[in-house]
Amino acid sequence: MIKLQVKIILWIFIIWARRLCGAQIESINSNELLAFEDFLRAQHLKHALLLGNCSGQIENYKRLFANYRLQFFAPQRGVQFRELFYYAAPRTALLVPALGDEHTKRWIYEPASAEGFFNNSQAWLLLGDSQANRSDHQIIRQHLSPYNISIDADITVAMREQRAANQSWLLYDVYRLGQQTPLMVELKGHWSRAEGYQLLASFGDSWMRRRRNLHNITLIGSTALIEKPADMDDLSYLGNDRELLQLDPMQRKTYQLFLLMGRMYNMSLEVLFRDTWGQLLPNGSWSGVMGHIVSGEAHFSVCPIRFVTERNHYIQYTPPLHTQFIHFLFRHPRRNSIRNIFFEPLSTEVWWCVLGLMVGSALLLVLHMRQERRLLQPAGQAMERPVSFAWFTILETYLQQGPAADQFRLPSTRLLISASCIFSFMLMQFYGAFIVGSLLSDSPRSIVNLQALYESDLEIGMEDIAYNFELFTNTTNQLVRDVYSQRICRTRPPNILSIEEGAQRIRRGGFAFHTAIDRLYRLLSELLDERLFCELQEIMFSPPYLGASILAKSSPWREHLNHAILYLSETGLIAYNDRLWSMPRPDCTLFKDAEVEVDLKHFAPALFTLLLAMLVSASVFLLELLCGYLKARAKQQASRKADKAKFLHL
Repeated sequence: MIKLQVKIILWIFIIWARRLCGAQIESINSNELLAFEDFLRAQHLKHALLLGNCSGQIENYKRLFANYRLQFFAPQRGVQFRELFYYAAPRTALLVPALGDEHTKRWIYEPASAEGFFNNSQAWLLLGDSQANRSDHQIIRQHLSPYNISIDADITVAMREQRAANQSWLLYDVYRLGQQTPLMVELKGHWSRAEGYQLLASFGDSWMRRRRNLHNITLIGSTALIEKPADMDDLSYLGNDRELLQLDPMQRKTYQLFLLMGRMYNMSLEVLFRDTWGQLLPNGSWSGVMGHIVSGEAHFSVCPIRFVTERNHYIQYTPPLHTQFIHFLFRHPRRNSIRNIFFEPLSTEVWWCVLGLMVGSALLLVLHMRQERRLLQPAGQAMERPVSFAWFTILETYLQQGPAADQFRLPSTRLLISASCIFSFMLMQFYGAFIVGSLLSDSPRSIVNLQALYESDLEIGMEDIAYNFELFTNTTNQLVRDVYSQRICRTRPPNILSIEEGAQRIRRGGFAFHTAIDRLYRLLSELLDERLFCELQEIMFSPPYLGASILAKSSPWREHLNHAILYLSETGLIAYNDRLWSMPRPDCTLFKDAEVEVDLKHFAPALFTLLLAMLVSASVFLLELLCGYLKARAKQQASRKADKAKFLHL
């Protein structure tokens, strides 16, 4: 009962489909439907479009309706062929029962050619008949050469063998390398009712692998050259990977990858040049490289283009070719306080505590000295002034000199001197070890993020390039906006400079510059020595920009470029090319190890202290001379007065 209901429903559908299908287009028989079913199975498709008269037994369509989603095309009913397809539609198999039928050419081939439907978004199966006086290749080229068929076409032409009585077909793969090249027709396999859909071994691979050899056709690329010297040829400059690497490194680096692609696919590359990447003009057209791609003058861009939303409506991107790191770069300020090395190990409070201990020990030693003098000193033996003697004795102790062993005899005095010596030894060992360790270790850096840079005393600037303005203005991060408005644009004129001017400002110090980091490093390598180069500090607050090649919408070369870029990435050739164009940086660890020494900068506090003490000593010496002179003069005057008085008395 269920089978009968299914047959009734199918009969109704077939009758309705026959009304839709015109008699003008060739009808489809059972063998053709069987071949089409095998074609669907080999292509792993579930959607099918039948372009022909839907005559035949219901059993011929029963399996197709049970396993696939079928659609029929009827041109005379007012439905245009291009209206059957829509954006993001599933990949569909199309059956054309008559290869050379004039109505098929008018209603199917011409709209498909105009709309670009002869690509791998659809799998075409075209049925034709062999002729005794002409080869299958000639017949296929005669009927399909006028149409827009490209290298990404998935067209299978089945030519019915005359001797096989409609039981078998030879299968041909049809595509074209370029617009000016002849149609390529390759034997693909055969189909018969007994053996089914049989393909040659080479067709087990993807169509991309089978169509790698482009037979030295010429494809057109476009690139932007911004910094090219006036005395150099465009193509020679673009292909030079040994000199002037700081100029246009992004475009010249990726050009080397396209040269590898040319060898991969056996193709030639012609390059068009522009001076900009491309901006949308008021009239709706594009300038620069984008204009070449959108207008069809070039097949793809040789230079990487950033992923920008407004460009997505006009072009399509390949996988990323280039990663652009854009940071702030500056020479980190040195910690140049003159007291750092000799006073940093101990805080100010600790130094005051040490001084207090020295004074306390000296006063305590005065008491011990009085006890020594009272108990042990022989009568009549003089002793130095107790305060000055105690101070110099404690000072000698803390400087690890110490008094003579028989100078103090009381156990309490010796205990005080011993404790002071032990404390002094521990203090000096810790102090010396810290100074040596501070010289061997890296100096800590405090400006390591955007907030610290914003609060620092450094001047801040950026390169005068489009992506910097987008980065600082088209953001919701308030800190980034404040850096732009309150630090970069604070001065008049604002610190928006060329990359060469920014490198010079970094060389002088006290300036942070935001730009592409690889270009800036290469410029700074010529301006800074190794010591200054190791002072450079990076601050990144945004993810790196990714750049990719671009193609026109529905470009037939999309799969070839995507395959080549992914292959180069997988084999490590893109990473290797990046290293060739990256700036080798010095090993700052080895540089610091070689430069570790106590130089004048570190020893200046000790020299300053000694010089100050010598000046104080000289001043005291002059005061002592003056006092001695005044005392001698006063004594001399007193003596003269006494002599004069004595003389007068006589």
